[in-house]
Amino acid sequence: MKVVIVGNGIAGNEVASYLREHGNDREIDITILSAEKFPEYDPCSLPYFVGEEVDRNVVFRKTLDYYTDSNINLVLDNKAVSIDSKDKKVTTEKGDVFPYDSLVLAHGGSLFIPPIPGVQMDGVFSCKVLAEADKLAGHKGTKAVVIGSGAIGIEAAEALKLKGYEVTIIELLGWIMPTLFCETAARFLEDDMRGYGIEVFTSEKVLSIEGDGSVKLVKTDKREIPCDTVVVATGVVPGKPLALTAGVICDRGLLVNDQMLTNVEDIYACGDCVQTYDACTGEGCMYQLKHNAIEQARIAARNILGEKAAYTGAYPFARAHYFDTHAVTFGKTMKGAERICSLDQVEVLERRNVNGYLRLLLKDGKVIGGQAIGKVADSTGLLMGCMWNGLDIHEFKENWPKIAALGSNYPWQDRKLGQLLGLSTLDTEENQGFQRVHAIVK
Repeated sequence: MKVVIVGNGIAGNEVASYLREHGNDREIDITILSAEKFPEYDPCSLPYFVGEEVDRNVVFRKTLDYYTDSNINLVLDNKAVSIDSKDKKVTTEKGDVFPYDSLVLAHGGSLFIPPIPGVQMDGVFSCKVLAEADKLAGHKGTKAVVIGSGAIGIEAAEALKLKGYEVTIIELLGWIMPTLFCETAARFLEDDMRGYGIEVFTSEKVLSIEGDGSVKLVKTDKREIPCDTVVVATGVVPGKPLALTAGVICDRGLLVNDQMLTNVEDIYACGDCVQTYDACTGEGCMYQLKHNAIEQARIAARNILGEKAAYTGAYPFARAHYFDTHAVTFGKTMKGAERICSLDQVEVLERRNVNGYLRLLLKDGKVIGGQAIGKVADSTGLLMGCMWNGLDIHEFKENWPKIAALGSNYPWQDRKLGQLLGLSTLDTEENQGFQRVHAIVK
């Protein structure tokens, strides 16, 4: 059996590794096609390399010897450009043709480059792929503007600050990390960022990048910012063009069923290029996160091996860690909740104390999302369990006297949850209770 995998990231490599480790036939012919020049690396570690916190070799998850030893044919620097689904073959930009019995599209996406005048100028970088991170790491600058404040933008800003740059973040939307955090939580994170010496401007549009061949300043609709370095971190566009050559149906991303199979026979897809469904709500979603990519890859591999495995859905969970700030987000934000209900159906519970900040979003008493900053973020797993299990927080609070009673048979997790909710008498008076906010909340 010939299996061709397009994409050498986390999803593609997880498919290859699973096939090799669990396939009864070690002679499965596995080929990975990569547009990049490197064996698998971890994109999340690139800012740490740029910030000189780790050596470059640390970013790699695989060595070239791994592929040889595992009998995996790794084809580097050769982008797949078309798929003939009738004759089952993939053609690359160099004209090479790779026949397949099963094809896995795991090529992720590409950085969205906004049409900003001057964006191609010397001194403008990204931090999404290793080749660009290499350029940024070798650049000698002193003042940087980061355009975009998603996870990549925040991490790039931290990395450059650690290298001694003056750093400014520009975000088009109303607050930083707008797809991950609600406004209230994001404001705390913005305050922390400024406390570390990084300027943050939100609700601000970049109009141009100006200079005489190399960057001199960034012009927005509100100010001009002198700089010699710009990092574009404006999001990722799913890689749909290749899939469309095969007739794969796409929406925001490649559409797949619960076996990670597209509408085209023997073509699977997984990772950042696919659109799946939310494990809790069933709605269509694109949660481009590592844990989802790994699970999707394993499901695809198991089905290629004939196991008929079913994917249970994706879920949003992400960490924002920079300097001494640690934050976690899971499930819905208020913006995300708009897709499943009217906002007046959402109850927001907030608590801020010496252990940090906690925000829970409830619908009909059940957790649909939450965000935590500080030490309280260490208990996110417990809160996510409430969401997965459909625990009614209102009923839990009514039962709290029984749960907290001496000799109670309730599990320790329930008592820990009571502490997080401010119900425990172990908490000091100033730390007890949530502020409840109804109706539309930012």
